Amino acid sequence: MSPYANVRLVAVREVRERATSRSFQVSTAVTVLLVLAVVFLPAIFASDDAPSYTIGAVGTAPADLDQLVIQDAPEPGTEVVVEVFADREELELALQNNEIDLGVVDATLVLTGPDSDSELVTITAGSLQAVAIEARALDLGLTAEQLSQIFVGGVSIESIEEDNDDDERTGLAFFGTILLFVSIVTYGQWILIGVVEEKTSRVVEVILGAVKPRDLLAGKVIGIGALGLAQLLLIALVGLFAAAGFSELDLPPITASLAMIIIGWFVLGFAFFAAGYAVAGSLVSRQEDAQNASFPLTMVMLVAYFVAASALGGGDNPVLRALSIIPPFSPLTMPIRQATGVATTVEVVVSVTLMVLAIIGILRVGGRVYAAGLLRSGGRTKLRHALRNAES
Repeated sequence: MSPYANVRLVAVREVRERATSRSFQVSTAVTVLLVLAVVFLPAIFASDDAPSYTIGAVGTAPADLDQLVIQDAPEPGTEVVVEVFADREELELALQNNEIDLGVVDATLVLTGPDSDSELVTITAGSLQAVAIEARALDLGLTAEQLSQIFVGGVSIESIEEDNDDDERTGLAFFGTILLFVSIVTYGQWILIGVVEEKTSRVVEVILGAVKPRDLLAGKVIGIGALGLAQLLLIALVGLFAAAGFSELDLPPITASLAMIIIGWFVLGFAFFAAGYAVAGSLVSRQEDAQNASFPLTMVMLVAYFVAASALGGGDNPVLRALSIIPPFSPLTMPIRQATGVATTVEVVVSVTLMVLAIIGILRVGGRVYAAGLLRSGGRTKLRHALRNAES
């Protein structure tokens, strides 16, 4: 068989074995349910009841005070009840005991208690002020039309605060970085454990009778990578469709483009680290040694992850900028710079180019080490010995 046919055969075998395993199916189902829970549970447990307020009044409060407050209330269905008290002392006592939400004295004074709602205070004071202005205008002989002209072209309010879109983009990008980190480590561990299991059970000796080591390595990376990408896409699509169909969630406009960025860097990052995990698995003969062999790869991932986390503090620090270009740190650090818009086109092109070259390099060198260490048993093989004994 041709090398391409061998690679395809190994890839199909890996996909079939992993996809039909109970652990893969359960983990996929649990992850999808967690994503749906994150989307829907906050709204399910949120209270949809409209607010209800009780306003205490003493003296000459407007007869339609409740309607005036309801008219200006931002939430539809707001209920307001006006309770009349005999004197101010009784009103203040009720306010202190939280029997009422607000107090009004002679339509000129608003009394607040320890738990008075600030929005209710503003609305009530504004309503009383409007009533007072209208009464004074009538005393001066102004008509309703003249009064309306007085307030034409009033003062407008404009905020100069920075838009919080940057915070949303950074948070969403960091969530994508977490997803990348977990996915690459998880699927890389699949390759690591699978190589060790095949080596321990001697199955690899049978496989290598028909398939060359480099074809076996490529097939494993492609097969498990394709399955991992499919799982990642499924989770992302479920989350995006659930959020898009739920009107109360407002996703940043960058969400769709960020999803494509994450997928692209997953392909590049997994290709590099998967080859590394396969090489690490070929150097050991026991499951107990597998984690130690892959420790350098995990440390590289952790360094990139913590540097990416530094972007949550704001700004584009030099360490983040440098590691976003240098492989193999770039898969976890460049996406967050792209999402926040601080990465230039040149930086992205250089970063992707260097990552592709790094993948080619590890596949060439790693493939030789993989072939040299795959048939060695009886203990852990040192990397320099595997390189020395590697096929040319």
